[in-house]
Amino acid sequence: MEINTICNALLAKLDEAGYHEHTIFNYKGVIRRFKAFCKNEGITEYTPNFGGTYADDVINIKSGKFSKNRYHTQGRFIRLLNSYYNTESFDFATLKRGKMEPYNYKHIQIYHNYSAFLRTKYINKNTIHFFEYEIYDFLKYLDKLMFFDIEGLSSSIVIDYLKSTKQCRQRAVLCGLRLFLKFIKRNDLFVSIEGIHAFRSKRIISTLTDEEQERIKDTIESGKVTHRDAAIVLLGLSTGIRSCDLINLKLADIDWRNETISFKQSKTGNTVCLPLTISIGNAIARYISEERPKADNDFLFVRQLAPFDHLLGHASCYAVVSRVFKQANISKDKRIFGMHMLRHNAASTMVKNEVPIATIAAILGHANTDTTDIYITTDESRLKDCVLPMIGISTEVNL
Repeated sequence: MEINTICNALLAKLDEAGYHEHTIFNYKGVIRRFKAFCKNEGITEYTPNFGGTYADDVINIKSGKFSKNRYHTQGRFIRLLNSYYNTESFDFATLKRGKMEPYNYKHIQIYHNYSAFLRTKYINKNTIHFFEYEIYDFLKYLDKLMFFDIEGLSSSIVIDYLKSTKQCRQRAVLCGLRLFLKFIKRNDLFVSIEGIHAFRSKRIISTLTDEEQERIKDTIESGKVTHRDAAIVLLGLSTGIRSCDLINLKLADIDWRNETISFKQSKTGNTVCLPLTISIGNAIARYISEERPKADNDFLFVRQLAPFDHLLGHASCYAVVSRVFKQANISKDKRIFGMHMLRHNAASTMVKNEVPIATIAAILGHANTDTTDIYITTDESRLKDCVLPMIGISTEVNL
């Protein structure tokens, strides 16, 4: 297949798929550099082997250093050419990171068995990934010790692994170990760590001030952000929806007649039906009617540039919230950003409006109301009512 033929086919397909002109311009630059590379090597016919050679050419000539931009740009470009070379069609799907796996074959076997078990126990992909990573990290530790016989595990090895982890990770490590030890039916080891409680710092949840919320409202009403971003932020502020649930919302989840929005929480598996307020309903309606591209899927929120797939994970939602906050001139100030900030704010608002904790827990998707109690700390006015008076307490200091 000639170099010119496959490159021209790519540009034509990008234009047909509705890619932004800026994206196509960037691909033209990549193709120009690729053709220069081919000319220098005396190549006129494309093969995947030669494509691999170009993809590996990631050293900047001027600096002599690894170029991260070249690595990603040239890698994706060659994957597109290879897909056309093998199937006569371009695969524009976003490449996901490869799955981490242990090195030793015995560890790989137990890892795969454990992964299969997790998929029967949990629905949420993030929960499954959490437990997969914890066992991967533990098996990696065992690999360093050259210890491959899982049946020969001792409490001393498990405790030493726990000691080797950072304090900020120990709660997660304990959680992962407990489930894994149950899975391999080592109750003796489970008992050995059952009474261990990792340090957990309790902090006052940071939320938006009333003035910051007004700035967000003004920013949205002024049209400084897209209809999609406005709808996402308003939905997060009002309902506290998790990013993993937001990206999976479907057009059919909105009941316009009854003014509700329903979805199945991926973390708990529970179905939630929330009122569709006027502000949220109008924001979503504007997005659907004026801005949402014609996508071959029924997801509510999709990418603004081709391919018009649904948003991918926390990073996409974080970027949306960050853009709106930047337009509203809201600084981070060591606070968390993204959908989690909006979630905290929604919970805080409900607490201040004296919504019962059990109801807040159900809306947020908390399995235990103890998890929701942390939001009580955001109600400063009612916390002041809990302060004990100092009357009758001596202020004298004995030296």
